[in-house]
Amino acid sequence: FSLFSFCLSTMMNGDGEKLSSLRLRWAVLSMNCAAIIGVYYSFDIPSALHEQLKDYLATTNGNVDDKNYAMKFNLLYSVYSVPNIILPFFSGTVIDSLGAHYSALIFVSLLFIGQSIFASGVQTKNYNIMLLGRLFYGFGGSSAFVANNTLNSIWFQGKELALAFGINLAVGRMGTVANNWISPTIANSISTPLAFWFGACMNFVSVTAVCVIIYFTIIGKRWFHDNNINSVNNIDGQNNERSLTSPLLEDWQEGGNTSSDDTLDGGCVRTEEGNIREMGPKSLLQVQGENKNADNQNEQQHSAGNIEDYEEVETPSNINQSKFSIMFWILCIQCAVVYACIIPFNNILSGLLLERNYFKSPPSTCMLTIPDQCTSGSLAPSAGNPSIDESGNTCPLSTNVQPILPTSIHVKAVDGFDHKSYEFENLTSNDVDCSDEFWSKACTKDYCAAQQRATETGGRVMSIPYILSAILSPFIGYAIDRIGYRANCLCLAPALLMIVHLVFALTDSSPVIPLVGQGLAYALYAAVVWPSVPLTVSGGSGTAFGIITAIQNFSLAGTPLLVAAINAANHDSYLPNVEFFFIGCAALGIIFGILLNVFDRRSGGALNKTNSNT
Repeated sequence: FSLFSFCLSTMMNGDGEKLSSLRLRWAVLSMNCAAIIGVYYSFDIPSALHEQLKDYLATTNGNVDDKNYAMKFNLLYSVYSVPNIILPFFSGTVIDSLGAHYSALIFVSLLFIGQSIFASGVQTKNYNIMLLGRLFYGFGGSSAFVANNTLNSIWFQGKELALAFGINLAVGRMGTVANNWISPTIANSISTPLAFWFGACMNFVSVTAVCVIIYFTIIGKRWFHDNNINSVNNIDGQNNERSLTSPLLEDWQEGGNTSSDDTLDGGCVRTEEGNIREMGPKSLLQVQGENKNADNQNEQQHSAGNIEDYEEVETPSNINQSKFSIMFWILCIQCAVVYACIIPFNNILSGLLLERNYFKSPPSTCMLTIPDQCTSGSLAPSAGNPSIDESGNTCPLSTNVQPILPTSIHVKAVDGFDHKSYEFENLTSNDVDCSDEFWSKACTKDYCAAQQRATETGGRVMSIPYILSAILSPFIGYAIDRIGYRANCLCLAPALLMIVHLVFALTDSSPVIPLVGQGLAYALYAAVVWPSVPLTVSGGSGTAFGIITAIQNFSLAGTPLLVAAINAANHDSYLPNVEFFFIGCAALGIIFGILLNVFDRRSGGALNKTNSNT
């Protein structure tokens, strides 16, 4: 308990310790990845189950129908983003003061609660409960990303920062890939609600991983505490045994010091009286500046040798010390418009791929031989009910085209299905719930089988950008650390996104090639934009991450609603108008990327330099 109390008090004073000097940072990174993978997995479940959720909610007392499903679906993402327009302003400040580790535990716990509420809403087909769950998920979502980024900044100060960001993003995006493969399979083979409950289990894994990070932090901070005291005791002539935990620190030197200056690795400074004080919260730029100044100071006198209690240096808060440059604000705006054509695009990608490639609408000239009878299954006519064209010839429908549905269905007093009767005067695809065996086995077996193949194929194909992002992000981060050119990359990524969306809008080619381009652009942009934030501010990196995340979420709250409105105005079709909207966002991203290069050149080129020169 005393160990826990000590670490809590030091974390309340900020993360001044150079935890990045510990080998333990790689274990922390692994747990950070385990925590973030659950966040990504659950966030993207509605996207992977776009069609299954539509079918499952079709019988929800008129709450969801053909006319409002697109808006209801996109509202699930907007309501997630709304609280994050404001919360990151406060979460960044909370993280700077309370500590990223305990803050992360609060945020991932909210995610677990939110996903559980959302899964309950799906189970009961209650759309309002689903919205409430997504709202709770939003209270923890982006704040968890802020804490995650801040943890990486704390544990990987210096040359490994972009590499850590890249690895973390790569593993996190594997959560999206896993979701795109696993969720449709669970929904099609077992049930749609179970797919959402599995997401809640993934969020519980995140809670467990953050608890392990807190434990590792306790070990690291306790090590610094013990060895700083031992260092001063050795100055007084006392012979102390070397700490058994010293191998935690890279480049360890006997006596507890790892550098020749008076700044101890434990986040403490040695005063003129020889005492030790703990530093207050410091940004990466402040610590580097102070260490540089310390190199020019003469060696202090240590005759007193007394050790005072650890106390915080009385300095202004990070918020008051923070200076946000014009490049930071340009970076924020660019982040908003570029992510507007990445995340919302992924939200609708399953539906877009079905519409464009894998579950196309059948020709209007095709109809059933018996329009008001089932097409295939136990209730279909024994002689079959094939689709024919106006001339009476069989319609040559490919495997990527929807089978023809009956125009109407009137089936009463049936047992063994979800409902006692099925009466639809004007049957539409929204009325067909393939999780109900009446449709999947008795009446429209061919339609449900084709839909299942299409959704699972679409789920795998839509994983391409995230697989590439997962593979390439660490290497891109490693390369950016060494060659720089961040501002140039911030201009290149939206240019590539523009080409991708032009292909989707103007051609009917295979989606594989443009999605490869989407993955390359996403990996490049995500690996560059977040490590660029500390380079555009002076002090308060947690607050800076909070601000840019808030602005990003303002965009992510409004964009899905705009997409839904465009879809409705385009007769419930995503193509081509929604893609034209994404093209416009990418064009704005290019403009702001050019501005970043201009201002970066005028201010010394910090973004385009390597870390060693920054």
